[in-house]
Amino acid sequence: MDRREVLQVGLAALAGAVTVSERAAANGTGAVSQVKPAATQSKPLGVHPLGAPFEGWQGNMLEVTYPPGVVSASHQHPGPTFGYVVRGRIRWAINGEPAKVLEAGQSFFEPMGSVHSTSANASDTEPATIAVVILGKAGEPLSKPATPPGK
Repeated sequence: MDRREVLQVGLAALAGAVTVSERAAANGTGAVSQVKPAATQSKPLGVHPLGAPFEGWQGNMLEVTYPPGVVSASHQHPGPTFGYVVRGRIRWAINGEPAKVLEAGQSFFEPMGSVHSTSANASDTEPATIAVVILGKAGEPLSKPATPPGK
């Protein structure tokens, strides 16, 4: 499995996350095991097992809403993560890089092993919502507190 294949699978899954209806989430597409960051609200949209060469992995689709002014702690995901800003604006950065403000219609990518160092609503008055696809091994938590470098 090379990076190009991982990227292609993730982008295909992200396209699905953006088009999945709330009705699909309500009719039993599967529960998502996750650790929820404080103050954000996560809604599972679907879980899809991946075939070869990703045997044992799954794509987890979520909608995450940040209430006004909410900032999440640094964290990591078990595999590559693809995101799309559905509405509002978020502040986003990985690996301690300078934060970017992403607006509705923009996307982001977090490579496997990266630290999601900035994760916040860029507005103090309006909520922000993102759709994310997190690739990971079945049964693994989708988020964990960031591990300091070298540990």
